[in-house]
Amino acid sequence: MVKKIFGFSLTSWLVENFFKQPLVNSLVYISAFIIMTSVTVKIFAMIFEYFPPQRYITVQPVEISSCLKIMNDEILNHLTRCDTGEPIDVRKLVEQHAFYLNKGLIIQALAEHIRSAVESIKVKRKDLFMSIYSLDHDNNELDYVLHYDSQRDLVKTKKIPLDDSRYQDYECVKCFNSSDTTAYVFDSKNYYKGSSKRHKTVKHYMGTKLATNGRVFGFLSIEFHNHIIFEDEESMQDFMEENIFPFKMLIEYQYLKHDFFGKFKNFEENWRVA
Repeated sequence: MVKKIFGFSLTSWLVENFFKQPLVNSLVYISAFIIMTSVTVKIFAMIFEYFPPQRYITVQPVEISSCLKIMNDEILNHLTRCDTGEPIDVRKLVEQHAFYLNKGLIIQALAEHIRSAVESIKVKRKDLFMSIYSLDHDNNELDYVLHYDSQRDLVKTKKIPLDDSRYQDYECVKCFNSSDTTAYVFDSKNYYKGSSKRHKTVKHYMGTKLATNGRVFGFLSIEFHNHIIFEDEESMQDFMEENIFPFKMLIEYQYLKHDFFGKFKNFEENWRVA
């Protein structure tokens, strides 16, 4: 209509006055650059989607230092009590061992270590769940001990019978009923989700038996929520060996010490222990 009324054509004006050959050449180069850049970005996006970069680093477990100091102070208290020269009732030595408190401090230190090891994602307290169960040999079941974050009520199952069919899909039960010492679930689709609401956000799972020289004391479970941390199961195994196992041994030490002191409760029956 503008062309018919005023005799003016915008396209003709642009061709005659604006779209000269040098400008057209520049536009071609700019368009080619934009297309090549877009294709490159898309290729890298596809690569990172299927092969995500490692999102954690190996850091020194400095949190172990505070745990070791607490244990050394506890041993010093034992020695100090023995050096007083007063008669010692060996049946009450176990009372000096802060078994549950020490395990809680170790789990807290482990949580801080994990959060510092995952550098590319800010792992919040709600993004990490850990629990410890002790093995009741007499009843062949796992008994709940503690969990992280202890301020949140996240544990629904306090006892897990290892021979009960209702719990056969639990990773800890499957691990106990096999010769494996560790359990890994990379894809949350393969993770058995119980009634707890926290299971809706699980991304990865790893667990390990708490044992020394074939003597099993319990099980440690770790769940990662809301964020994809690992690129495959192998990287989860590496993370477990590099970052979890040092704290695992500290927990096993608490079980060993508790079991050792417990032998003195019935001193007359177990006098050979002394």
